[in-house]
Formats: sequence, C-alpha cells, structure tokens
Amino acid sequence: MENLTFFEIAKILISFAICAPSGHNSQPWKFQVVGNTIVISPDFSKRLPVVDSSDKELFISLGCALENLQIAATNYGYLSDYDYTDGKIVVTFTKSDSCVADTLFAHIKTRHTHRGSFTGAKIPQEQIETLKIIDNKSIVTFASGTTEANFLCREIADGNVIQMSDTAFKRELLSWMRFNKKHIEQTQNGLCYNVLGFPATPKFMGKKIVKTCLKPDSQNKTDDKVNASASHFCLLCTDGKSEKDYIALGKTLERLLLTVCGSGLAYNFSNQPCEIPALTEKLRSELNIAGHPSILLRLGYGGEPKSRAPRESVESVMVE
Repeated sequence: MENLTFFEIAKILISFAICAPSGHNSQPWKFQVVGNTIVISPDFSKRLPVVDSSDKELFISLGCALENLQIAATNYGYLSDYDYTDGKIVVTFTKSDSCVADTLFAHIKTRHTHRGSFTGAKIPQEQIETLKIIDNKSIVTFASGTTEANFLCREIADGNVIQMSDTAFKRELLSWMRFNKKHIEQTQNGLCYNVLGFPATPKFMGKKIVKTCLKPDSQNKTDDKVNASASHFCLLCTDGKSEKDYIALGKTLERLLLTVCGSGLAYNFSNQPCEIPALTEKLRSELNIAGHPSILLRLGYGGEPKSRAPRESVESVMVE
C-alpha cells in the first residue's frame, strides 16, 4: 500500500463506500477524486420521485456511503473530515501514523438486509442499549409487544394500503425490479428477484406476476408475519429536514447497521410510515418524538442471505 498513489487508494475506498444501502438499491451516488479529497455527489438520475419525493432517503444513502468511506480510510491509515457545500460532500484525507482502524471495517462488505421473518428470539435489552449508544439522540427503540410497537405495526399496515393502492408507486417499484440474471447483469442495481423470493422469469412475465402480488392485503399478510417475529423496532430521527441532517443520519444509520450485523443480529427496513408525510406526523404525535422520524427498522435474529444485492462497478460511479 505504501507505493500506491492516493488516486489508487481512493478507488479502493470507493469500493467500500458503494456497499452502502439505498432505496430500491438505486445506488444514487457519484464520486470524484480531486487531490487528496473524494467528492460525493447525488446522482439525481436515480432518484425515486414517488416514494422519496423530498430526496430524504437519497441523502441518507449518501451519508451511509460517506460513513463507509471514512471507516475504510482508517484501515488504510487515513484520517478524514468532511464538509457539505453546494450540494456535494467533500471528504478530505490525511495520512497519519496514529490512525486506528475502525473495527466496523470488517463488516462493510458482509452487511446485508435480512429478507423474510426473523427467528422470533428476543435481543437482550443490554444489547439494545449498546446499539442506542451509537447516537442516543437519533435512535429510539421499542420492544415488540409494547403499545408503541403495536402502533408502529398498524402504521406499517396503513402505509401498505396507501402505497400499494398508488399506481405511480407500483410503477416506480416495478421499474427497479430485476427479474432474471441477465437483467441483473445489465444494470447491477435494483431489487433482485432472488432477494425478494421470486423465481427468475422473463421481464414481461415477471411484471405480470409482481403486479398481481402488489396488493395491500398480500403485503400486509407478509409484514404481519415479519412484525410478529421481530424482537424490536428501531426508529431513527433527525432534528431538522435539511440535506445535512439526512447525511448525518445516514452516517448514524450505517454505523448502526454495521454494528447490528457484526453483533450476530439482523435487520430489515419498514419505512412506509416514514415515507408518507401524514403517517410520519402521526408517529411524532403518538410516540411523543421531538425529531422527525426518517427510517424505521425491525431488529431480530436471522441467517445469512443466499445471495447479495448487486453493486455497480467502481469505474461506473466515478467521474473526472
């Protein structure tokens, strides 16, 4: 590593940054290496105007990628700092002999969203408290079976009714689904058939099958089962609604997800109540939360995935 230029190191760091989660696995980011900095820019060609009309989840995803980038840098002996200006995240790196590698680095490429139900086992409360220490202000947890958790389950169901009854939402979701291996190879992004539990099919047939399944009742039946098997629900909130707030929350979210996976736990997203403004305000009121609910997770225990979501190449996300 001593003989590598910073540009070569930067490409390695970016390979870890792009392992971050994003809405519909859209991977809405671009990277540019300038001197000893890496600039992260939003790729608005991959925005989700229906489910994420304010670009909240897009900028949270950029924050997740930023956190991976900075964690990876420590493994290669670089300290880093970032600033957000003019719609771009500028990360400055400094080589340092005193840099200590972040232990979360080991989990960047193995982190994954658990699909389907959890085992039903309960996470010890002391372990939940350890997760909250990552950011006590932003992270709020509720044990399954409590009044608050039951309320969240109802809001997830209400969110499904709203979204699955929306033609534009279903059209957008279908546009990000990948129905067979050739389709995946062509895009290297999106929601893969095998990850979602569908068989490989030609695109025209897959769309017909999914359209049949995208109904509130069927989605609620699936979510009821997953909700019942979860140990805890975890709500992540921001103080404000600015892009900077969302980037900061993305950094917190990624540290939380890496810690969860590194601790032998599992998670999945259930963001419906955070994607519909009326339901989000209801969460604030009913749960007496001062901040703005932005991400909702379910936590529990689950196995390793049979396959992982694809990633675009480093070269394809880099710009000159």
